[in-house]
Amino acid sequence: MTELRELVTQQRAKVEELQANADALDAEARKERIRTRRARRQVEELREQVERSGGSSTSSEADQASASAATNRILASGVFDVEWYQDQAGLTFADRAEAVSHYVEEGRRAGWSPHPLFLPARFDPRRWDREETDPLVAYLEGADGAWERSTSPLFDPARAHGSRRAGRAPLASLLEDGEPQTLPLAADAGWLRDGITLSEVRAALRTQVGEPADEEAMSWRDTPAGSTVPGLTSVVVTDCTSTSEVLAALGAVDSVTRAADGGTAQSVEVVLLVPDERRGVSVGLALARLARWDVRVVSVPEQAGTVAAVAAAVHGSRGEHTLLMSARNGFREGTLADWRTAFSESGAAVVHPLVLDGRHLVSDAGVVYPPHGKDPVPFLEGMHPDSVVWPAPWVSVPGAPVPLLARTESVRTVLGDDPGDGRAGDLWADISLSQRLAAREGRPVVVVPGLVGTRGGGAAAFDSSPQPEEDLMTFRTTWQQVPSGSADLFQAFGVSPVFQGVSALSAPEKQKSWTRALWLPAGAGHRATVVESPPSLRWAIKTAAPSADRARQWGDFHFANSLADALRALGQRAVVDYRLNDARSTSYTDDVVVTLRGLFAVTLPTNVTSVAWVISHPDVVTARELGSYDLRYAASPGWARDVSSAWHLPVRPLLQCTDPSRFYIDDEPVPEVVGKALFVGNSRGEARPVVMHTVASGTPIAVYGEHWEEFLPPEAIAGTYVPNEILRRYYRSAAWALNDHWADMRDLGFVSNRVFDVLASGGRLLTDEIEGLDEITRTVLPERGLARFRTAEDLDAVLAQESGAWYDETSLRALSDYVRKEHSFGARAQVLLEDVLAHRATASGGASHPS
Repeated sequence: MTELRELVTQQRAKVEELQANADALDAEARKERIRTRRARRQVEELREQVERSGGSSTSSEADQASASAATNRILASGVFDVEWYQDQAGLTFADRAEAVSHYVEEGRRAGWSPHPLFLPARFDPRRWDREETDPLVAYLEGADGAWERSTSPLFDPARAHGSRRAGRAPLASLLEDGEPQTLPLAADAGWLRDGITLSEVRAALRTQVGEPADEEAMSWRDTPAGSTVPGLTSVVVTDCTSTSEVLAALGAVDSVTRAADGGTAQSVEVVLLVPDERRGVSVGLALARLARWDVRVVSVPEQAGTVAAVAAAVHGSRGEHTLLMSARNGFREGTLADWRTAFSESGAAVVHPLVLDGRHLVSDAGVVYPPHGKDPVPFLEGMHPDSVVWPAPWVSVPGAPVPLLARTESVRTVLGDDPGDGRAGDLWADISLSQRLAAREGRPVVVVPGLVGTRGGGAAAFDSSPQPEEDLMTFRTTWQQVPSGSADLFQAFGVSPVFQGVSALSAPEKQKSWTRALWLPAGAGHRATVVESPPSLRWAIKTAAPSADRARQWGDFHFANSLADALRALGQRAVVDYRLNDARSTSYTDDVVVTLRGLFAVTLPTNVTSVAWVISHPDVVTARELGSYDLRYAASPGWARDVSSAWHLPVRPLLQCTDPSRFYIDDEPVPEVVGKALFVGNSRGEARPVVMHTVASGTPIAVYGEHWEEFLPPEAIAGTYVPNEILRRYYRSAAWALNDHWADMRDLGFVSNRVFDVLASGGRLLTDEIEGLDEITRTVLPERGLARFRTAEDLDAVLAQESGAWYDETSLRALSDYVRKEHSFGARAQVLLEDVLAHRATASGGASHPS
């Protein structure tokens, strides 16, 4: 017992030391921000003098003062590499101060990087070239969590093991200790080979800027084509016009070539198509030289265009297959092995994925043509992907844009048929290529919904042109008779498109007016009345989670998708709308909208049954907002009661729940958490008490989440993420599964869904006290009730005991069975469906509902 007390004392002392260090860091950072604000005020005062005096000389003084302050700040940080910067600028500077001054005044707006471990466009991708404050200065100030962010593919502060000094940015601290032997690569830089040093990075840039641009795109016809290698895929990437685009493309290639379940990665070579003038992309190309694949660069001469560069790239490629993509493409689902399997099994000439836009709506599922038109139109554009019923594992389409997978020999032949002189049209050239490949091979262009790609913003090489009229004429001449099959697709997918806009060739400069389609359900203009039992309604579930891949780390993402699955199991049709597409143009197809109210309110379409389910952050919900809904629910009986009384709006209690298909007793152990307390969650930028007190108690702990480095010793951090699909095993294996609540949710009785997930998994729950906890499982509570705490002393007392003193195996299994039955998404979906049907019947006077 004495040893245990000593251990607890040591751990508490360690926590106090960590907290003291954190306080020192915060204090020094505050001082630095004060100094910076003081300098900015001085600059503003000078500018005010300009306005009062109207003198240009004072304006010059203000600008000089601002530039001088930034220069001094960067010089003092040590985060500036003169050799690296000179290679980009193509200039030689007298000393470091002159180089930094040049960067502040000119170089940073040109996109040049001050250090291999700091890329302005990565740190501040949207505003780096427009902000008054230099991105590096903003980083050094440390505001808005800047010090937790990766500033280069070569530097992730979470993976840097150097010292961290009070008031100093992690990058500055790392460099103060001397150059690291190997660089702490970022999590999204898996395309880089391991063990890279700063010397290698500098040498790569020096080599890159010293090599003349090749003439391959112009001279490829004079050389014989290379032999292809079975099993090798050549990935040809267009639109590599900046370092950011090159790095995004390499990241996308890495994601699609990595094998699922730890198998062998696909064998690829990468060909980047870059402008003749390469200075703006030189850093990206330098880093590409350090990739784990063979990377080749082909110029895109302005006078020849992208098509000529693609022809040159494929002519010199060695892959059996060619994947043609844009740097604006990403890959969400499906590996390159899946692409090749689909290619083989479908007997296709070209394979194309289902492509989603930034709002997680369909960007295209290939292209189709109007019955009497010649313009290709993205098929199903704007539709929600979950609302699309695919008639087969793959479907034939008339054509498709990039990304495209095809046989290299066929691509060579098709592109080689073009004349060698003059500029081939780039606009829609990818669609034309897919259609020409299909015609040559007598095989279809297929779209595979199991392969999901993404499309970033901005115009790409094949959907814009400096001379659109000439390019459109080239396409129209090539395809005087467009491929057939569009009408069959409309019938197979049950859509009746309304084509709008104008012919592209009649208004070549007005791309936003070109032909587009509204994808109405078949027969929408004369829908028959159908009586069903129950009616199959279209449900749109709105969530605050973003549409990006990082949304999978949000609880709301999994909550929304589990609810959608439960509604589908009841014969309903359900889609999930993420934060950016709550007002999508196809909302006219929805019958019911369910808002999972978290951090953000959403807009409601007209002519729907609207349902609000407040599951978190009730403090931001207003009476006006709830009053706009037909039905209202809250995951707290107490809050529902109080709000109903105060706002005179009926709010029904509907607790959070669990997904029994994911959370059940799974006895496959997770060795790294056995015998330990487990916490799964991010730090939220604070030392969360349940974690800190557990560490202080001396209890072994495994924490999975982000941004814990400044609060916890390294041995307590087990990882950054646990896939939701296997989380049950972690809950089941741990000695304790820890849980806490946001303060507002705890005070207002909103029980976290983690409580339900842990109990459904047979886990040994230890949570903070919250109203209504025992009512959840009152009929099957273990003798001592659920393990909970109010204070640090309560937590210490529980942790001092074995979890077996609270939960025996019989109780754990009874709790799991009960929660999975009574508190499942299926049970909640049944309540929603019954209430919605009753409301719709009352609202319509008992009329039946269309399917």
